[in-house]
Amino acid sequence: MNLARGMQEVLAMDGRFASPAEAGAFWMVGGAEVATRDLSYRGGAGQDQRLRLYRGAGPEAPTLIYVHGGGWVGGSIELHDYSARGMAVAAPCNVVSLSYRFAPDHPYPAGLTDCLAAVGWLHENGPGLGLNTERLLIGGASAGANLAAAAALSRDRAVFAGLLIFYGVLGCDFDTPSYQKYRNGPGLTRARMQELFGMYDPDGQRARDPLIAPLQSDRLGDLPPTCIIAAEHDVLLDENRAMAEALRQAGVPTDFHIEPGVTHGFINRGRLVPAADASIARAGEFLTRPAQRKTA
Repeated sequence: MNLARGMQEVLAMDGRFASPAEAGAFWMVGGAEVATRDLSYRGGAGQDQRLRLYRGAGPEAPTLIYVHGGGWVGGSIELHDYSARGMAVAAPCNVVSLSYRFAPDHPYPAGLTDCLAAVGWLHENGPGLGLNTERLLIGGASAGANLAAAAALSRDRAVFAGLLIFYGVLGCDFDTPSYQKYRNGPGLTRARMQELFGMYDPDGQRARDPLIAPLQSDRLGDLPPTCIIAAEHDVLLDENRAMAEALRQAGVPTDFHIEPGVTHGFINRGRLVPAADASIARAGEFLTRPAQRKTA
């Protein structure tokens, strides 16, 4: 298996960190310099949820709502700080990175309702923060990309000017060729994905609910221009490829790129993996294109 520069070191670090906070502090190092501000929004159940604003540009620049990954059961704003900073500078744009409630204590649709509440909060409060809500995009990594796609499917097509997906959880077929090839890793495994789905969707609705598995939606043509960046060595590779093809068949302008030699989660490993910076730059270039179209 050909691994990109730095990936072997990243894989060797699995389990090294004593806590998510320690991991977040390590992977933040080397991130782009950008002003940040910690705020909160009212979540789907009325609870306070954290968010962080990365101000990479002025008030006329596009605004990206960024949903972190973590299998719906973990992850954090801090663990995705590197990519949030990078996109804020690369586009440039302003990035709003969200927290949300986790399974198994809060299974589907809790995380999604939080993301939708954040969209509403941003429309109400964004202008006062100097954010352009008429040039609004949404994106995420892994399970965060799943929530971003589901949020876009839940709103009128005019709400978002673009959708950005890093190696998203987009389907629920555990027998695709990439699931078979990488069933034991490196990194994310088939068994772990089945476990995560069991916690997020304990009632087994995923086979019939496109807000859990967006690839199944019959409304893909309503999505905005989309950029999908997949990892070569990832159980989720084939469903990301399938999503790109389905979007193109539905008439959605779609960029699709497979980053060679990397595994799931690479986008926040730029401290060791130069390919992360290359994909962040690719995402930044995309963010400036669909955002030229104003949203409703």
